[in-house]
Amino acid sequence: MFTNDKLTELNDTISRVTKLTDSLSKYPNAVKIPLRVEAETLADSSSTAVMFDATFDATSANQNGKMAVVDNLQIRTLLNVINAISEAIFVINSAGVIEMINPLGAKLFGAPAEMLIGQTWTDYLQSPFKDEYQSLFDLWNNASDQSNKVTQFNHGPKEIIINRADSTLLEADLSLSCLPSIQIGSEPLFIGIMHNLTSHKAEYNKLRHLAHTDKLTGLANRHAFDDALQTNWNDSINHDQPLCLIIIDVDYFKIFNDQFGHVNGDKCLQKIAQVLADVLPSNNAMAARYGGEEFVVILPNSNPLTAEYIAKNIQRRINQLTFTDIGLPAQTKISVSQGIACERSGQYRTPTALVCAADTALYRAKSTGRNRINMSS
Repeated sequence: MFTNDKLTELNDTISRVTKLTDSLSKYPNAVKIPLRVEAETLADSSSTAVMFDATFDATSANQNGKMAVVDNLQIRTLLNVINAISEAIFVINSAGVIEMINPLGAKLFGAPAEMLIGQTWTDYLQSPFKDEYQSLFDLWNNASDQSNKVTQFNHGPKEIIINRADSTLLEADLSLSCLPSIQIGSEPLFIGIMHNLTSHKAEYNKLRHLAHTDKLTGLANRHAFDDALQTNWNDSINHDQPLCLIIIDVDYFKIFNDQFGHVNGDKCLQKIAQVLADVLPSNNAMAARYGGEEFVVILPNSNPLTAEYIAKNIQRRINQLTFTDIGLPAQTKISVSQGIACERSGQYRTPTALVCAADTALYRAKSTGRNRINMSS
């Protein structure tokens, strides 16, 4: 996840580069450098630093566009900053062609800098990002042509996916900004600053999983259940599809805990949770720990007949559980009581009402002898 601190850091970087180049604008015609050199020009160079340090005479510049020479200390300073800064940075012209790129930027694109210089940067974007940025530059260019002046341009930060040169994908965060007062002839430059989000995404997904998972059983926790129920309820109402809910309570679980201890009680809950995970009919269904020894199963787009079939399967498999593997007697058995409620064509007004109906059905199942299934009418 891209944090506010990272966004601040990125914006500070743009600000630093912009202030630096603005402050140096009073030094005209300081050096002559190549803005962009094709790969074949650099083939004999011992280091990519040649792109940043070589000096050429303006009269010898190739007129077909392979090389642009600029007498401007601002550009040289920008090159030095880009090359040294500890962020992935590239500079493109209004056509989207890469003019400069630092080592970290080249690393994210998955190719040497000399290979990337002169190429269209959107060729490395996965759809739909490629189409989005191409359209954005078309819009910007049209606005500039009509006004005959440089139009301010800022976009992002935005998460993108890069099709790297080595055929792998990379998630990154990109911010694009127009660099004021820096021109190649009459053409402005744009600076792109990227951050590799691979580690951030992995950490975010890990934290998200922990936040939505019951630590003991590995099922969804109460928070995840509440979110999923609301989402499935909205889908059910909006698309007139049935939605069934099963609430499951372990029978006489306090006695089990008192007789075999809480450690074995936890192991019993884990076995029950595994049964629930195994019987889910689709990826859209969810099994969650509701609290204590209570569990719940959400069955979207399922009718009462399907819900009852799932409940009977749960009942049968839990009745067949054995506990000899955790050192308990072979005759040790466990059972559950279950209550089912189904939303069909506006039968319940809210998801809370659906839960209450399933809970009432569960109470009837327990009051009539336990190890039973009751369907709410």
